[in-house]
Amino acid sequence: MNIVFIIIVVLAGIVGFFIWANHQTRKQHERFTKSDVVAALENVISSESVDHDEWDLFLSWPITDPYLESLRKHCLDISFDHSDEPGRDLSIEGEEKVRSILKELYESA
Repeated sequence: MNIVFIIIVVLAGIVGFFIWANHQTRKQHERFTKSDVVAALENVISSESVDHDEWDLFLSWPITDPYLESLRKHCLDISFDHSDEPGRDLSIEGEEKVRSILKELYESA
């Protein structure tokens, strides 16, 4: 009986930790700035980048700033429409679209 109780408490603690961590991640990404978005876009088009974690996180969580959120949604569409090349997150055409968004962000400085 005691072992069952301990297992339930441990499992509840693990679940609680992941709920808390998920909430913290959401709050962090809601506060994304222009420089965070630029870093994520540069991450996905960089030939030197081994993984594209910044890009994946950028696409996964909404951003409070309406302009940056609209760019995130546009990039999400690009990701869905241009991810058909094996071994690549984006096709060359998709990368070009991301580059044009980056150019827009650089020019709005």
